[in-house]
Amino acid sequence: MFFTIKNHLLLKNIVFFICLLGFSGLAAQNTIGGNKIIVPEAEVNRQSQFLEAEKERLLAHYDKAIPKYDKFLYDNPQADAAWYGLARSYGAKEDYIKALESIDKAVKIAPENKWYQILQADYFTKTGRLKDAIAVYESLSKRWPSNPDFFQQLAYLNVLNKDPKAGLKALDRLEQITGLTEETADKKHIIYVGLGDDKKAANELQRLADAYPHKPEYRHRLARFYQTMGDMGNARRVFEDILRRDPNDTEAQLALLGSGKNNSDAGYLASLKPLFNDPNTPIDAKIKELLPFFDKLNNNPDPALTQGLLDLGAILEKTHPEDAKAWSVSGDLLYYSNRPTEALEKYRQCIRLSPRVFSVWENTLTILAGQKNYDEMLRFSEQAIDAFPNQPKAYFYYGAAANLKGLYDDALNQLEQATLMAGNNTALRLDLTDQIGLALLGKKDFTAAASRYEQSLAKGGDQHPGILEHYGDALSLGGQQERAIEQWKKANALRKSAVLEQKISAGKM
Repeated sequence: MFFTIKNHLLLKNIVFFICLLGFSGLAAQNTIGGNKIIVPEAEVNRQSQFLEAEKERLLAHYDKAIPKYDKFLYDNPQADAAWYGLARSYGAKEDYIKALESIDKAVKIAPENKWYQILQADYFTKTGRLKDAIAVYESLSKRWPSNPDFFQQLAYLNVLNKDPKAGLKALDRLEQITGLTEETADKKHIIYVGLGDDKKAANELQRLADAYPHKPEYRHRLARFYQTMGDMGNARRVFEDILRRDPNDTEAQLALLGSGKNNSDAGYLASLKPLFNDPNTPIDAKIKELLPFFDKLNNNPDPALTQGLLDLGAILEKTHPEDAKAWSVSGDLLYYSNRPTEALEKYRQCIRLSPRVFSVWENTLTILAGQKNYDEMLRFSEQAIDAFPNQPKAYFYYGAAANLKGLYDDALNQLEQATLMAGNNTALRLDLTDQIGLALLGKKDFTAAASRYEQSLAKGGDQHPGILEHYGDALSLGGQQERAIEQWKKANALRKSAVLEQKISAGKM
């Protein structure tokens, strides 16, 4: 064996020392370990060739390193470190076949060098030879049974090789070395989940919680896992255990309240009031409890449920007056309760505190459009563009408001800009096309409007009632009455309206 990696820096220092002093004779003198030795020039040259190859590899000049290693190995075929360097160079170029050939030779020359075997296993893994990689780590773990890294990698490879039970065995051996750790328990938990053994999966989290009683997050994880499994009895048991340890734990309090909901939503919401009135309870935890009820607000809720939600929204405002989320949620509750005027005031306060949530702007602009408050709609949409310059819908609202105020050139500029940003959002692109056509109609450019609408028909416009109706308007204003009636009829079939019926009747006269 030529020399090991351990000697590498020592030899490099020898050559550097020789070069620094400029020795050029047949031999050079150096001191190692307090003893003067003579290094023959041939040996210095040989070491220098190897180090040149190493230097190129370390500089990532792999195309230069490889021929230097080859040249060196031609004369020194037993230099295991050189085969290792050559393997790493081929590996860096992702030529794993040659990399494996090279590292195999290094392993055979120096089987006691674990780093060679680790690299070999890495290349086996990269080429899909998982069984070979596993065999390497089995060998390493037997030779170095106290090295946790080997068992950890062995577990990973077995799971990757779709043998989770072998992975569990490796983790059991790892645990004998390290004791119970979060990482080991977590991996075993995931494997058991994959195997469908929920009982053992829960047991791993329970062991972790018991081993670290002063870390409540482990018991929270266990309780959430039981909730995910639908095992509400065990989830409740764990949450009760958490509260015995910490009576002020918000998540456990909310979970236990939730488990007692039964069929009375209104009663459950009423039970939340003490927690909502507590400013120390995080607002995100409170909002999480409200989210499941938003759908119910859209599906004919009973008055008691609606009032219970609105009461909690009002409490959020008082308890967290400087948090924009409180006003946003309160506004949403009013918005979905069909109380847009009250919702608008909440949204305005939310925007004053933090203008960074676009859904608030969108609901605000929708309310203003419904109120026909076009002046404020135009002003708010302009502010929305400033706050969200990459949000095309902000430009849409501006264009719609500008059209309604007769500012057609302003509308066109913003609508065309939004079209460039709309990407694959077909619904938005069609809405933008509809507004662009309306701006052109406002400018009395009926031909351009009709052309724009006609181009959109093959892209979904034939299913957009607004485009069909306004296409008919453009045709009618351009003197093509029969074609106009045809488009109005199509629009009326998609969305009946008295206005369309009147246009169709008037067009037939």
